[in-house]
Amino acid sequence: MRPNPRGRTRLVLAGTAATLALLTSATDLWIEHRTEERIVAQAARRLKPGGPVDADLTTPLAGLRTLGGEVGDVEVHAKGVHRQHAVLDVTVRLKDVTTNGDSAGGTATAIVGYDQVTRRLGALGNGLTAGGEDGDLILAGSVGRLGLPVTVRATLATTAHAFTITPTTVSVLGRSVAVDDLAALPGTSGLRDELGPMTVAVTALPHGVALASVHAADDGLALGFSIAAGPTPSAGGKAS
Repeated sequence: MRPNPRGRTRLVLAGTAATLALLTSATDLWIEHRTEERIVAQAARRLKPGGPVDADLTTPLAGLRTLGGEVGDVEVHAKGVHRQHAVLDVTVRLKDVTTNGDSAGGTATAIVGYDQVTRRLGALGNGLTAGGEDGDLILAGSVGRLGLPVTVRATLATTAHAFTITPTTVSVLGRSVAVDDLAALPGTSGLRDELGPMTVAVTALPHGVALASVHAADDGLALGFSIAAGPTPSAGGKAS
């Protein structure tokens, strides 16, 4: 029986297509890996974190896209970034990044652990420990000479360069009282004075980056930032 030339041709073409697909996939993965390495190196140089940095290219065929000057969407995680006497875990998400360093903008999140929040509350947190519940900041502990257990709930608000912690209610021995009503209760005027709003400036933000939100997450105070389109921001306050 004579071999079918058409069948052999189809087999050869199928084998060639499979080989090309394999080579294309391997090339894409290799280029993507190298691109991620360069992004990690750049992020480490700008953020100077004390912990690890990793990057993910989330756009399909991201590696091959770099050959045309496009990287696509990028997500970078960095642990142990030191800013304003705090240590942060930072996540940056950028859209449509190019190999020239431009992007279509994006977002960033910085987490400040509650142990650090507690240390920085000053008089507002005297004797209290910070935590979170339903997005609000919760301060709990014992206060006064009698060591009464107290829980303070505080709301959080932001401007482009600061956030404000505003205590709203105080719970003592199962009774919840609005902070504004403390002045009418005997022996609580001092506590009322300590529970005024506290504003924390967020300084030295890179050009194009603005504080957009703040909420109390499970693992710490979460600061959300918006990133404008254009050159990817550097840690030093200027675009790069």
